[in-house]
Amino acid sequence: MEKEALNLKAFNMYGGFNESGNEYHILNTKTPVPWCNVMANERFGTIVSSYGTVYSYYKNSQSFKISNWCNDWISFKPGEMFEGIYDNNYNMVYGFGYSKVLQEDDELKKEMDIFVPSNEDVKIHRIKIRNNSKSVKRVKISYKLDAVMGVVKDINRNYILSRCEDNAIQIKNPYSIEFSNCIAYISVVAMSKEFKVNYISNKYKVYVEADILPESEEEFSIILGCTENYNDIKRIQDKYTTVQDVQNEYQNTLNYWNKLVVKNMKLEDEYLNILANGWLLYQTIVCRLFARSGFYQSGGAIGYRDQLQDTLALISTWPDRTRQQIIRNASKQFELGDVLHWWHENSGAGIRTYFSDDYLWLPYVLAEYVNRTGDISVLDEKTPYLEDKPMNGRREVYDIYRDSDKYDTVYEHAKKAINYALSRINEQNGLLKIGDGDWNDGFSNIRGESVWLTFFMMNVLDKFIYLTNIKFDFELGEMYQEKIQEFKENILKNTWDTDHFVRAFFENGEILGSYSNNECKVDLISQAWAVISMHGYEDVKDKLNMALKTADKYLVDRKLGIVKLLYPAFNNEDKNNPGYIRAYVPGIRENGGQYTHAAVWFAKAYFEMNEYKKGEDILKMINPIAHSDSKEKADVYMVEPYVVAADIYSNIEHPGRGGWTWYTGSSGWMYKVIEDYLADNKK
Repeated sequence: MEKEALNLKAFNMYGGFNESGNEYHILNTKTPVPWCNVMANERFGTIVSSYGTVYSYYKNSQSFKISNWCNDWISFKPGEMFEGIYDNNYNMVYGFGYSKVLQEDDELKKEMDIFVPSNEDVKIHRIKIRNNSKSVKRVKISYKLDAVMGVVKDINRNYILSRCEDNAIQIKNPYSIEFSNCIAYISVVAMSKEFKVNYISNKYKVYVEADILPESEEEFSIILGCTENYNDIKRIQDKYTTVQDVQNEYQNTLNYWNKLVVKNMKLEDEYLNILANGWLLYQTIVCRLFARSGFYQSGGAIGYRDQLQDTLALISTWPDRTRQQIIRNASKQFELGDVLHWWHENSGAGIRTYFSDDYLWLPYVLAEYVNRTGDISVLDEKTPYLEDKPMNGRREVYDIYRDSDKYDTVYEHAKKAINYALSRINEQNGLLKIGDGDWNDGFSNIRGESVWLTFFMMNVLDKFIYLTNIKFDFELGEMYQEKIQEFKENILKNTWDTDHFVRAFFENGEILGSYSNNECKVDLISQAWAVISMHGYEDVKDKLNMALKTADKYLVDRKLGIVKLLYPAFNNEDKNNPGYIRAYVPGIRENGGQYTHAAVWFAKAYFEMNEYKKGEDILKMINPIAHSDSKEKADVYMVEPYVVAADIYSNIEHPGRGGWTWYTGSSGWMYKVIEDYLADNKK
């Protein structure tokens, strides 16, 4: 361990990065919490961890788990269990699209490569065993599934059927409403004649046994897959019949991910350079766009604003994916202009709400995409509206939503979103209504107006005017320009408090985000987006600089290396209840901890003001590697060093501890801000 550790960057006694930064080596798997890797394509995926395999799924990571998902890191139980490898004194290597398990037992060197091909609904465990001794060694390796075949094991386990057929264990849940035709299977392939295989279908378990000759090496593969066609099982077995077949697929997988995520940025800061040249894009694509799952949440659904924002990071690296997301999201809009907050693609089920920022991300991302790529053809792509199912006084409605027979262009869908937002202005203060929350879902009970949303709307309109000019929609563009000025005047008139902008207004007219409050006197995103939306106006530069200084004073904790979302945390001291954000312990998640999404916006605000050093310092400070490059730091931070955490605690009992990782939109935003302002020394 010591020899290898010397060559690892940011080594913390648990692990570190290799020389090129594209692998993370875990030499001590007793990490503070499970350190994970996500491997997936658009339909199939798996999560492994330093504690064992978390689980695998097919089509939807929430609705059809093949194996059991456990997110209890204290009493963790793997969804897939090995004996003989990945079970005792092993090390791990994580890379883009693959994980390695390395174990040595009694002069037997075992290596298992785990990967998900980009175009097959399978996970392959390629296992190589080398006998370094002078005598024959018997090897026994087993692989067992804690089968679910649905959402939750306790509900589905009594309905699972299994059998051994054609050298595979085949598993079905015929009582599943949406996935009754799906067959999960375990098969051992690509092996020499030395191996004996025993399938035990009622335990979803396979044994592999072999005698390895002295100073020789043998290799075999265990495949977990899922399909709706029995013929696919035989096709997969035939596709991977030799060691070389599996090796070729493994190399294809590595090439696929390297092409997607490894970029040639040259940043001055080594830690930012590591993140920006692979890890941020990998986290965004494999977890946010493909799996939509992590150790701490297995969501499965597509979030309207979430996945649109994720694809912002791909405009220059994978623009076709951004384009696809824009068109997909346009089809999830109602004629009124509102949209589904999230939906499941396989069933069409989703939730209609009064969240006030969802629909505005369509024109925002569309304008950014067209401006960066020059692809104006997307504006004329036609997509349907959803059939209307009225709210009827309810705050949210979960239902299955079908396409209506009315279509519109993407450009018209985006206009519809903007015009819907403009219809929701409070005439008294000229600000946009918050609904049941804006970007901060926890503000579910304010029901007045959102200052942040109004700033965001200004920026949306400013970006979208570019598209109105392309479409010769000049009168509309002029109207939008007038609205920007009106919003600016109303913001300056109604939302400035001494040295910063307030956050929102309750339905009773009282303020949130003011020094008159006991809780949330200063909120980060009002200050950040004031700058992002108004940095081009000379008459407000003094206020913007003051707002940034105030945010730095109250929200930046350089000792912990975090940027808090708000200060002070909610603790039931004010009479007005902002919503479920109060259910979080003070200093946890949105309630006064770092919400990394917003911290990245704060860096963006500094860059917009040409304060490049300050912006870069914020990014360096919130970089997960900087929180875990020694054992002392890693034991405080606890979570993975190589991916961004959604939140970091400021709570006095857990200061500096990372919250949930992988499944956060802050990875895409961090990449985009680095690309926009630091790549190619943009200073």
